[in-house]
This record gives sequence, structure tokens and C-alpha cells, in this order.
Amino acid sequence: MIKEAKPRDYKKLIVGIIVVAIIIITILFIPMIPIREAYSETEEYGREARYEVASVTFKEEGVYHVSTAVVKNIDPYGGTFWVTHYLYDANGLQATKTAGEYLSAGQNKTFRAEFDTQGLQDVRGGFSVSAPTVIDKRVVTKHKTVYKSIIELLLYG
Repeated sequence: MIKEAKPRDYKKLIVGIIVVAIIIITILFIPMIPIREAYSETEEYGREARYEVASVTFKEEGVYHVSTAVVKNIDPYGGTFWVTHYLYDANGLQATKTAGEYLSAGQNKTFRAEFDTQGLQDVRGGFSVSAPTVIDKRVVTKHKTVYKSIIELLLYG
């Protein structure tokens, strides 16, 4: 004997199908799979301007010792370059003189310092250059985690 289906049995079947459909749709469309993506971003950073020391001399001129340094800005940005001249005698550092000048891109500048010394005093010279800090830009690759759904992965990769 075949049993007849009751309307209540159809309602349970329909509710069951709807619940299963909602679960499948949820699994397919809700972003829940973590994917690591790379992206590029431009960021600013500070760096020292590039320069060349074209020539350096240290010589005696009468009762003075003269230190000269020719500095060339080889950076595309300009800035104030500082040159410190040092005078050393037998006891160590005797004197320093510092001068700063703005150098535009490609410009040369002669930095000169005179030190008053005694005749026939045994001295030697030195120098240092402090270049300006310039703000430059670079493209960096960064990574982030995004969540994608199964449908997104199937359609867009």
C-alpha cells in the first residue's frame, strides 16, 4: 500500500531545501578564504644628497695655512652643504672652521678656510662634508591579507 504525502511533509521538505540552499549560498558567497596580495605604494624617505669632492688642498701662505675643498652637488636636488676644515698640530686638533653654502643641482663651490699659524709650525689639515637631507620618493611593494569567497576565486582567480 502506498502512503499518501501530507501537506506537512511537503513543508518540511521545502524548509529543508531552503536551509540547504542558504548554507550553500553562504559558503559560496561569503568572503572567508584568506589570500595574500601584493600591491605597490609610493612612499617618501629622507636620504643624504649625493656629492663629489672635486679637489682638496692644504698649503702654507705666509703665516697662514689655507684649506680649500671643492664640492660638487651631483644630486638632482639642491640644498645647503656644510664643510668643516680641521687644523691639527703635534698635540692634536688645534682649530676648526665651518662654512655652509646652498648648492643647486650640478653646481660646484669652493669652500676655503684660513688658519693663523706660527712660522714653520708643523701642522696638517683635514675636512669633512655634511650633505643636506633630501626627501625623495620610491615605489615599494607591500603585502596584505584579503578574504575572498569561493565564487570570487572561481570567477576572478
